[in-house]
Order: sequence, then structure tokens, then C-alpha cells
Amino acid sequence: MESIVNMASSEHWRKKGNELYVSVKEGLAPTVKTERYKQAIQCYNRAFDMGKTEDDKTSAAKNIGMASWRLMKVHSESDCYSPQYRYTLFYHIKEAFKFFSFAYQHGFNVKPLSWVTGVLTSCRACWEDVATNVLDVFDIELRCQAIYDIAMAIEVKEVKSEAFLKLAECQFHRGIVAIQDKDYKKCLNAMRECYMPINEAGRISPEEQIQTEVRVLEQDVLMHTCMAESMQARDIGDALFEKVLRDEESLNIDMVDITEVELEAISLSRLGRVYGRVLKLKYKAKEYYKLAIQLAHSMYPRTFVLEDWFQEATTSLAEYQSETVQAEEERKAAEKKEVLKTLEKEIKLLDSKVDVSHDEFLKFVYNKFPPKDKSKKLVLPKQTESDRLTKIKKTLQKAVVHYHPDSIDEKLEGQKWKVLSEEITKCLTRRYETMKG
Repeated sequence: MESIVNMASSEHWRKKGNELYVSVKEGLAPTVKTERYKQAIQCYNRAFDMGKTEDDKTSAAKNIGMASWRLMKVHSESDCYSPQYRYTLFYHIKEAFKFFSFAYQHGFNVKPLSWVTGVLTSCRACWEDVATNVLDVFDIELRCQAIYDIAMAIEVKEVKSEAFLKLAECQFHRGIVAIQDKDYKKCLNAMRECYMPINEAGRISPEEQIQTEVRVLEQDVLMHTCMAESMQARDIGDALFEKVLRDEESLNIDMVDITEVELEAISLSRLGRVYGRVLKLKYKAKEYYKLAIQLAHSMYPRTFVLEDWFQEATTSLAEYQSETVQAEEERKAAEKKEVLKTLEKEIKLLDSKVDVSHDEFLKFVYNKFPPKDKSKKLVLPKQTESDRLTKIKKTLQKAVVHYHPDSIDEKLEGQKWKVLSEEITKCLTRRYETMKG
């Protein structure tokens, strides 16, 4: 009886929060909007605390995430960028992601896939809102710290990887600004700070788009690190040379004119053209184009953006990098195609079970292709249970999670198992979709 009362109390507070949430309309004063959203969050928090089932808690968590997001938007539209408001603003942002993450992670066990997908969509939209409309207002130093704190609060890997990538880009921009200010020490520090978020983004997300952006950013960081080290060394050399000039009455030194460096850069760019267009050795062409660009940057503050040799070097290098990414994608597709050929027998077995019941198909999959993780086991509801159909549906959901290719460590478990898991997931998803009605 106590459990029923508590569940009713959780639902009661959630409904009360919903009433406050939907009462916020356009045209209301920001202070009124703020107060109503705060009251709604208080109700949702009570619903979350009183929830005795995972279903209650995930519903309340999603509501807290949505209300915190809306409250953040109200703050960002007002004078919230002064120091006294920053703490409150970032608190609501982190609360939104904290509870979106809870709802997403726990929703797989008790909610339909469409509900979980909706939470993921909201979480991503919230991040886009924060990244586009909030963070860019702050100075670069505060922005980097804020993105790090927010990224640590996100537990949805699809969004967490984007946050870490944004942090890496922010640190990279910080380094570029430092180069422009001739603060090479600060630039090198910023470039080093890029590697942690870059590695985290690549580790967390298997998405090809993220992996591609990670590779490109790694190359840019390396190039600008070399450029900053070169410019720093040049400044140190200039300072030493000036000291010698002041301290020595006569010098017997052959001075190297800066135009010689420019001529070398032009020569390297022309060598890149020969290797790329004539000899068709693109990997060598890339090396020479990179060296030409690095030398051009080493002559800062001189710029060569209007020079044809520099434009050719940058454009050709970008094309080669794009071709490399495309070739990598095609290589992976070809590898998958070959793996599928070796799995023809297994796939035929899966196709042969298309007309069997959900129970029989689940038993077949777990017996024939058991998950590598021994803790992932099949638990079917008893035949006598009244809500057996609903529980079968949830069992299919869990099976999708068990075999989803995103959860497979390809290095540890092999490419063949990952491809097979993807095919199993497709079969499970089709069965789940037939039960949605």
C-alpha cells in the first residue's frame, strides 16, 4: 500500500510540475518565467525523489532536464553574463545534462525506443543551444573552463564527444589568438591542452563524422605546434643576435635575408606540384606542401594568402586530406563487405528464423550467438504472466542494447563479431517495430 501511495505522490508532483511548465508563455516577464520554471523543477525533483520505480524516475528526470534547459534560456536572454549570474547559468546547464543523461541511460530498461530517442534529441538540441547561443558570448579562457565542466556533466556519449570536440576547438582557437599576440609559450600550452579533449572525443564516439573531425583537428594542432615552436625559436635567435650586435664592435657573419626563406617555401610548393600533378605521388606532394605552408607561417607577420604558390599549397593540401578521409571511409566499407561474405551462413540462419515467435528467435540468438559479455543474459517472462506481451517487448529492447554494434569493442572482440552484432540488431529492431502498435 505504501508503494502505491508513493507512486501516486510521484505522479502527482510530476503533473503539478507540468502545469507550471506549460503555464510559461511568450510575453511573460523574465522574472515570472524564472519563478515558474523554478517551481516546476522543485515539483519534478520531488517526483524524482519519491519515485519508487525506474519508470517514475526516468520520467521525472527528463522533465527536470527540459525545465532546466528552458530556465537556462531565460537567463541567457537576460543580463546573465555578469559574474553574479554565471554560477546560476552554468548550474542550470549542468543540471539539464545531468538529468537528460539519467533519463537516457535508464530509459532503455523501461521506456519505448521512441521515448529514449526523444531524450537523445532533446539532449543534443540543448547542447547545440548552449554551444551556439551561450558559450560564444564569454571570453576564451572562461569558455574553455565552462565547456570542460559541462562536458564532465554529460553522460550521453553521443553528446559528450561533441562537447569534448568543442573544447578542443576552443583551446585551438585560444592558441591561434596567442600566436597572433606573439605569446608563443601560451600558444604551445593551449595546443597541449587540445590533446586530452581530442583523445576523449575519439575514444567516446565511434561515429565517422566525429572520428574525421578528430583526425583533421589533430593535424591542425600538430602543424600549429610546429609553427609556434619555429616562431619562438626565431624570436630567441633574433634576441641573441641583437645582443651580439650590442656587445660586439665588429662581426663577420653572413646575414640570411628573409627572401631566401620565401624562395625556399616557393620551391617546396613547386615540388609539391610536380609530385602531385606529374609524378602522381600524392603522399610526397602532401609532405612538400606542408613544409611550404610551415615556412610561410614562420615568416609571420608577413602573410602570403594572396600569393598563388601559397593558395595552391593550401588548396591542394586540403584536397589531399579530403581524399584521405574518403579513402578511409571506402576502405572500411570494403572491409565490411568482405566480412559479410564470411558471415553468409550466419545471416542465412537469421533470415530462416523470420517467421518464428519472438521467444523462439530470442532463444535462438542467445544460444547460437551468445554475447561476449557473460553478464548479458536472456531472461524471458513466464507463459502465465498477464502482461507477458509488454515484457517481451522490453526483452527485445534489452537484446538490442546487448547486441548494439556501438557497445562492441572491435579491437577486443573482432570486426567479424561487430558486423554480426549489427545484423542481429537489425533483426531485433524489426521485431520490436512490429510490436510498437
